[in-house]
Amino acid sequence: MQTSNVLYPNHSQSKGFFYNLRKNRSLSFYTGLVSLLLIPVYILLSQIDPRFVVGANTWIKPLKFAVSIGIFLWTMAWFLELLGDFPTFRNRVEKYFVISTAVELVLITLQSARGVQSHFNQSSALDGAIYSIMGMFIFPMIPVSIWMDKKFRLIGSKLDPRALTAIRFSLWIFAIASVIGVFMSARLAHSVGVPDGGPGLPIVNWSRNGGDIRIAHFAGIHALQILPLFAFLAIKQGWDLLSVKIVSISYSILVGAVFVHAMFGRPLI
Repeated sequence: MQTSNVLYPNHSQSKGFFYNLRKNRSLSFYTGLVSLLLIPVYILLSQIDPRFVVGANTWIKPLKFAVSIGIFLWTMAWFLELLGDFPTFRNRVEKYFVISTAVELVLITLQSARGVQSHFNQSSALDGAIYSIMGMFIFPMIPVSIWMDKKFRLIGSKLDPRALTAIRFSLWIFAIASVIGVFMSARLAHSVGVPDGGPGLPIVNWSRNGGDIRIAHFAGIHALQILPLFAFLAIKQGWDLLSVKIVSISYSILVGAVFVHAMFGRPLI
């Protein structure tokens, strides 16, 4: 199967990944685009606003989420476009993804503008309510991703098995990473062995003095992009299905390993 047909098997003549994304999943495409266009805005704000929250400039958090949400929406839009046998399902799921991530980014931005912590913040009724709303919209990501895997299993014969394997692995790793996010919420902290807000790595701000559960959360969530990209490379290079399975299993072990490493209170570097 040609690589272009792997990206869009229902289109005989692909006009390009982003053309098809804009044409067929315009809601996700434009919401993701807006999210990415906010990046320079947050960068500018970080340069003119000196306030710090939990050891980093107050605008770094929405900046990171803007990047992640933009990539996430475009990735999920592509996944959903492959589920052409279930038009009602994919339209509903797309709306959920767009609404939930938009709520997340708006509330994180609001808290950053107030100069207070967005996650784990229970210091006032308002902060607790905001954090609860974020959790209410994001938590369904777990069952929805598993539900998507079920749909991919039903249409399996219509996709290249390397792409199908990578997508299904990535959805499960994403679901597990989301559970790790719930675990962090229950602890009201992401650091282990040290308080939140100490010295961190540049940009990501992962703890340099203790364990940091965000690393496993980050690695697991971005399996959605890494594994399908490897499958695309495998198809282009003519590598067999076993290569995708080995990389997918290895990546799963990596996410588990960095989680255990963090739980021992050890920094990544």
